[in-house]
Parts: sequence; C-alpha cells; structure tokens
Amino acid sequence: MIVGHQPTFFHPGILAKFIAADRLVKQIDGVLVYLVVDHHKGKEGQLLTPLQREHLTVQSNTIAPIDSNIAMKDQPRVDIAEQLEPFTTALQNASGENAAMQYAHASVTLMSPWVDVHHVITASELILGEFGRAVVAEMNSHPQQCVDAYNNAVELFPKSGVSFLQEGELPLWYGHTNASERSDTKDIRPRAILLTLLARLVACDLFVHGTGGISYDQCMEHWCTRWLGVTPCHATMATATLRIPFEFKTYNDARREYSSPSSDLQTKGKYLHAIQHAAYKSPQRLTEFQQMHRWLTSIQRPPNKNIYRDDTEISKKRDWAFPLYSEAQLNQLYADISAM
Repeated sequence: MIVGHQPTFFHPGILAKFIAADRLVKQIDGVLVYLVVDHHKGKEGQLLTPLQREHLTVQSNTIAPIDSNIAMKDQPRVDIAEQLEPFTTALQNASGENAAMQYAHASVTLMSPWVDVHHVITASELILGEFGRAVVAEMNSHPQQCVDAYNNAVELFPKSGVSFLQEGELPLWYGHTNASERSDTKDIRPRAILLTLLARLVACDLFVHGTGGISYDQCMEHWCTRWLGVTPCHATMATATLRIPFEFKTYNDARREYSSPSSDLQTKGKYLHAIQHAAYKSPQRLTEFQQMHRWLTSIQRPPNKNIYRDDTEISKKRDWAFPLYSEAQLNQLYADISAM
C-alpha cells in the first residue's frame, strides 16, 4: 500500500492518510510504503508556527537553508539554521543522501508513534526504473497519442486541477529546476498524474490519496485506460481536519468588553441613563450617545477589527505541521481513524 507526498513537515490531514494506511496494512499483514515526491520544490526551509500572546500571530522559522528554486533531491543534506524541536533533532538524526530524503526520513521518525512505514521509495526510482523507462519510451515513440489521451482526460475532469499539455509537451519535468521545456531529456521527473500512474500500475495494490490527489487521479485513470489500455489498481481517500485550540477573543467579545468597562460602571450607567431618558431619535439622545463614546475612547483604546479578524483566521488554520499539535490531539486522531 502506498501513501505519496512531498518531503515536507505536513499537516494532520496528511498524517491521517498514513494512519489509515497503517491500520489497514496491519489488518491484512501488508506493507506500507511512503512514496516521496523527491523532485519537489518549495520553501521547506521555512516552517510556520503559531505564537500566542495578547493576539495570535504566525511566526516564520528558518530551520534549514533550502533553495526553493531547485528540486530538493538536487540539494545536499541540510544543516540546521535555527533550533526548533522536534524538527531539529529529527532532521539531524535522519538518514538520506539529499535534502529530500533527509526530510522524508525525518517525517517518518516524527510519525513513528502512530505509523509504521516499512519502505521509503522515490518518484525518481519509479520514473528511472525499467517500467518507468518503458512508459517514457512509449511517450517519445508516439507522443501525439499520449498527449491526445491526456488532454481528453483533462477536458472530461475540469475540476481535477490538471492543466492541458501544450504543443510538444509531455507530462514530464526536466532538470534540477523542474522545467517544462525538454532542456535535458536524460534528467526527467514525472508530473503528478504520471507519478501515480506508475505507482498504481506496478508498485502497489492500493494507493491512499488525500482530497487533492483523489480528484486528479480520476483524470489519470481515464488517461491511463485510453492511452495504455490498462486499468490501475484501486485508490482510496483519507483526510482529517485538526485545529489547535487557541484561547482568544473574538471581535464581538472585544466590543462587548469595550462597551462595558469594568473600571467605571457607575459613569457608564450615568450615560446610559441619559440616553434612555432622551426622546427617541432626538438631537439630545444622539449627543448623549456621542458623549458616552468619547468617554469610552478616553479611558481605553477601541478594538481593532482587523487584529481580531486575524485572530479568528489563524485559529481556523488546519495546516500547521502535525508535530505542533498536542500529543493528546494526535492520539485522538489515531483512535478515531482506528475505530472506523
């Protein structure tokens, strides 16, 4: 059984894929394989963490010198730039000959309380293996059939997020920057649906996707069947949403406190009394209301709506790296998936 992902410190929705796969392989005496998209490019040297003071903020931590313009498999193992546990120790102790594999093995270690990964393989191994080379040879021998079937599948599944192939383009990336042009035809990397085509034809009996992968793999299945005349193995989907339980005030809470200052309820009562006894919609009533708000502003700063809105948005984030969640939350995630 395969779970695929980039070599990143991923969020609990991805961890849920691994937990679900782990639970299933234990039931059937199977094998769990982590398929690493080792040609991934990204800002993996930066890790976002939440910071809770008076308000919530997002802090960017530089944990490793990763060049976001170069595929991680083409970068050496990283040295730690900024200490941030448990990520620092996991990276320092991880095996792997390049940055991609170092990150992947660090993630395997961090998942180990909940998941047993038996093997780690890479996208490079699949595309450069015997079957991968045979598929690429077929593409190069009959490119139009490949592209026509591919684009037909994209047209049939417009919500898959897969882009059409342009004239002279194949579903491959080239060179250490993952270029779309055939600048180096020997250094090839599979695009997303070619990667899952290879994995689901020769590497596993079941592929576990997240919400994005299960969508674009419908496109892959149609392309594979129409182009190669074969049917991939089964795929399924697992995901989860987990949020860190921050303590924060909403804007409405702040407005309520601002309008009811605990320091001088007697003075506020006088203003409210004057407002209530002035005629409805009268100039006097408006004047008393304005005077009360001038007084409120004089004793405290009015709440900033944008700041409280940011608090709310940060509290809704579900994509923090999973080790930032509490052990109790992750244990509960494991228990919930195991009970399904």
